[in-house]
Amino acid sequence: MPLKPTFMEGPYVQVPFPLPDRRISDMPIAFLDRDGVINRGKPGYINGPEEVILLPGSAETIAALNQRGYLVCVVTNQSPIARRLWPPERLEPIHKELQRQLTETHPEANIHAFLTCPHRLEDSCMCRKPSPAMLFLGHKILRDGMGHSTGWQPVNHPVIEPQVNWWGPKPTALHPKDLMVGDRGSDMGAGWAYGARLYRVPAALGLISINDGWMNDDDSGEMFQP
Repeated sequence: MPLKPTFMEGPYVQVPFPLPDRRISDMPIAFLDRDGVINRGKPGYINGPEEVILLPGSAETIAALNQRGYLVCVVTNQSPIARRLWPPERLEPIHKELQRQLTETHPEANIHAFLTCPHRLEDSCMCRKPSPAMLFLGHKILRDGMGHSTGWQPVNHPVIEPQVNWWGPKPTALHPKDLMVGDRGSDMGAGWAYGARLYRVPAALGLISINDGWMNDDDSGEMFQP
C-alpha cells in the first residue's frame, strides 16, 4: 500500500529531552552527521531500529563533547521519507534506539536534538546538506530562544533559505567553538557555509577517528573548499 503524501516544508525536528540547566546561549554546538559518524551506515538506508549499530567510540566522544559543555545536534539527510519508502514517524524508533545504545555505552552521551531533511536531491529543497539551513535551525532551537516541544515525535519545521556565497570566504560561525563532523563532502559544505570548524571522518570509523583538535579553542578545524 503506498504511503500517504507528506507535506514537507523543511526538516523534521526532535528534541528528546529538556535542555541542560545552563546558560545555553553561551554553549557551543557540535553538529554531527548520523550514518557513518555515530552509527554504521549501510547500502540504501537505515530502515528501522534493528539496523542501528553504534560505531565503536561514538558514545565516548559524544560524552566528551557533553562534558566540555557542548550541545550535540544531529543533522542528517534521509531521503527515504520523500521517496515514500517509510513515513517520518519511523524516525522516532530509529533515533530512540540510537540514543539507547549511546546511553547504555556511556551515561553522559546525550544528543540534544535530531534534525532530519526528508527530501531527495532532485527536490531542490532548502534544507538538504550541503545547505546549512539545518545548522542554522539547530542554533535557533538549541541556543537562540526558539522554543520547541520536547519529545521524540518528529515535527516538520519550515526553514528560511540561507544566503550562501560559495565562492567567497568562509563565513564566521555564530559561536567560535561550533563544529561539524561528517563523512561526506555535503557535510563539510554545510559546516563551511555555517562557519563551523570542520572535521571529516572515514565512514568505517566515524567519531572515534576525530582528532583532539576540537578540544583546543584555537584549533580552526580542517581546510575545505566548496
